[in-house]
Amino acid sequence: MAYGEFSPELCEQLHAVSKYVASRIAWKSDAQGALKFQAKVLTPDGKGLDLIGYWYKKNNEPRWGFSLTFSGYCVRSYDMAKRHKNPGGGGTIKGPHKHKYSSSKIDRYAFKPEPQISESNPNQALMDFLQEENIQPPTNYQHFMFP
Repeated sequence: MAYGEFSPELCEQLHAVSKYVASRIAWKSDAQGALKFQAKVLTPDGKGLDLIGYWYKKNNEPRWGFSLTFSGYCVRSYDMAKRHKNPGGGGTIKGPHKHKYSSSKIDRYAFKPEPQISESNPNQALMDFLQEENIQPPTNYQHFMFP
């Protein structure tokens, strides 16, 4: 796979290629009570991406999200925001959704994932996100007991 300047085409290539988690996914608490993890993801030719996850409560309601980035640019992300207005008259997405492309030159578009990512179980949501991103789940992942 050819890698150059980040572009929508490169974003789609990185999304489509098979990948695997190359480090342990370990949820850790931060000072505000949120839980987070960061793990390395590799392509078959050794290109590194970052996988980040978070979980927190807002108004006593649990929320979580994940992002897959390459050199600081968003390839795909998932969040449980109530809505997102797409640029350029691209409509409004209501409820949990995914994003693709994120840089100062590339608009960030939101869309509803198909199949849907779990909205009731953050462990299952992570597995759903990995599957949609063509990332082989780690064999050593321990389902986390969220508060």
